[in-house]
Amino acid sequence: MLPAVLVLFFAVVVTACGISLKQEIRTEDASEKEITGTYSLILYSAMHEGDLETLAILAKEDSPYTIVPYAPEFDYKIIKHMPAKDALAEAFSFTSRHPDFSRAQLARIVDSSGRVIGYEIRPLYRAFRYGSPDVLDIHYWRKGDKVFVKIWILRKEER
Repeated sequence: MLPAVLVLFFAVVVTACGISLKQEIRTEDASEKEITGTYSLILYSAMHEGDLETLAILAKEDSPYTIVPYAPEFDYKIIKHMPAKDALAEAFSFTSRHPDFSRAQLARIVDSSGRVIGYEIRPLYRAFRYGSPDVLDIHYWRKGDKVFVKIWILRKEER
């Protein structure tokens, strides 16, 4: 009896894990040339020039998902209906304001079927200042028709 219960338990766990994997949201390297259309520009944080916790997201307006920062509303701003060129320019300007900014990293945000739902513009900083150019831990997850994004500063850089 006990082995049958264990088999049933593991079958449920494997099934549950399989379902969550289907909802995976990930990022991949991207090129500016591929960004066309209209976007909602999400400008996260950068309340002041020295804020490391800064990120810009171009959310495709024709996507079946809405990208939502997992943060208080005062930590981000959303500008809707922006042409790709304008949204990119504003995103690069926004992420480059920190005095230790080195360059921006562009990535596409894709769902489990490979559909592009947006783009992420992440600031990279001078490595000698923080030990690594990338000081952010960014996590995306989907729940229904919403994709949530949570941003943390990596612990070693917080110090």
